[in-house]
Amino acid sequence: MKNLVKVVLCGKEYRLQTEDAPSYVYQLAKTLEKRISDITEKNRQVSAHSAVMMVALSALDELTKANNSIEVIRSQVKEYVDEAGKARLERDAALREIDTLRAKIEQLENLMKLRELRDSEQAEAKPEPQTDAESAGTEPAGEPDGQLPLTEA
Repeated sequence: MKNLVKVVLCGKEYRLQTEDAPSYVYQLAKTLEKRISDITEKNRQVSAHSAVMMVALSALDELTKANNSIEVIRSQVKEYVDEAGKARLERDAALREIDTLRAKIEQLENLMKLRELRDSEQAEAKPEPQTDAESAGTEPAGEPDGQLPLTEA
């Protein structure tokens, strides 16, 4: 919706059609009028027309510098986004590697458990070696200390 706004600049009335809020346009006009009067009050030889040209040139300079700053910021943001994307890819690769390593660790732990189980089963199934006397279930004959008497031949 277009708004019809009347502003006065350097004593002359201007009618503007704008989509901006009237209060915004009034504030712009007030700022422009202040900048023009600042120039003409400091140097009485400068006409209002010349002051308007100086303000316009100054505003164009500010706009150009602001646009350049925006481009620098855009470039920096693009670099940050690119770096963040690379970091995200690296993180994803690291997470996949962690998952792979966890699976390998789990496999190794299971293999160790199987070996321990097999070793314990083998140890239980294997009888301990017995001496001849133990297998006969009797004490060796001879001396009380368990030794046989020596005889001469």
